[in-house]
Amino acid sequence: MTRPCPSRSRGGFTLIELLVVIAIIGVLIALLLPAVQQAREAARRIQCTNNMKQIGLAIYNYESSQGCFPMGRFTRSRFNDPSGTPCGTTYLHTWASYILPFMESSAQYAAVNYSRVYNSVSQFTAFRMRVNSYMCPDDSLNTDLTQSGFIATWQGSYAGVAGLTEFVYYWWGSGATAPNADRCGHIDGEGIFGGNIAYTIADVTDGTTGTLLVGEWSRFKDEPNNSTFNFINAAGAFGGPDWVAGTTWPGDIRPTALLYVVPRLNSAPVRNGGPACLTSSGPFASVQYGNQPGWVNNPNIGGGNPCQYLGQFGFRSKHPGGANFLVADGSVKFIKDTINLKTYQSLGTRNWNEVVSSDAY
Repeated sequence: MTRPCPSRSRGGFTLIELLVVIAIIGVLIALLLPAVQQAREAARRIQCTNNMKQIGLAIYNYESSQGCFPMGRFTRSRFNDPSGTPCGTTYLHTWASYILPFMESSAQYAAVNYSRVYNSVSQFTAFRMRVNSYMCPDDSLNTDLTQSGFIATWQGSYAGVAGLTEFVYYWWGSGATAPNADRCGHIDGEGIFGGNIAYTIADVTDGTTGTLLVGEWSRFKDEPNNSTFNFINAAGAFGGPDWVAGTTWPGDIRPTALLYVVPRLNSAPVRNGGPACLTSSGPFASVQYGNQPGWVNNPNIGGGNPCQYLGQFGFRSKHPGGANFLVADGSVKFIKDTINLKTYQSLGTRNWNEVVSSDAY
């Protein structure tokens, strides 16, 4: 008589064992995800650094060929003005356009008509071509570079350092007796990038190792991707875009292509009219000192001056903890948000005879 084979129990996970395995996998993912994100951010920051080094090489190649740094912004001309009136036309071309031949974009440079304003229809072809090296990987791309009032724009994540005195929004006027009448009344700044003037290395008396040249200028961290205000081919001051459909920021005035070191690095945007800097008469009207427009002579510049919180006029990035800056010696430094404000402002001037050691930032 045959005997049936003894039954064998099949091996497998119990419910408790399965839950334990899932929990372990979840913990491992939680541990690995920040590391992966940090690695990705490090890669983006390296690419951003490489972009700025390329911009630095282009600026110095320009300097070698022309004997000076590129003009920060070209606004008006006393000669051959299309309007027939000296200083009557506002061009707004920027340093980012002038260095194109050294950014491997000679054809694009040739397509720009510098005798016409930046938003002329003649500029459409040149300004519709994106310059990839002008974009930080952390700053999302615009889908459309055309907006109301602009034929076409280059989106940019970098801006030239203008210094302390505001000269994009203010100017002396074009009268024959106005200060700097030979430059259509453009106010002098302290940075390497000026208006209607090109500085030389000899003008950087603070030394190239202690003077900032270009800094990051991304969207704000909570700004929608369809915001197109950060265009780099027009150095002016424009009203900010809608952040939410149907609403605007009251009194929001934003400079483009050139920024200042008066606001703290990565300052938040000013909303609802802003502090005393942002008034109906202009962004810095309430802190004018004597006959000097702007904020440079205000005795509270490093202390209680509300201009230090005017994020629209300052440098910013989407990198955590700070922003990359191109130094005038060609190096790229990551400056932390916590940098001393006076030190930061000293780095933004070319000729104030400050000595800033590298361990100060």
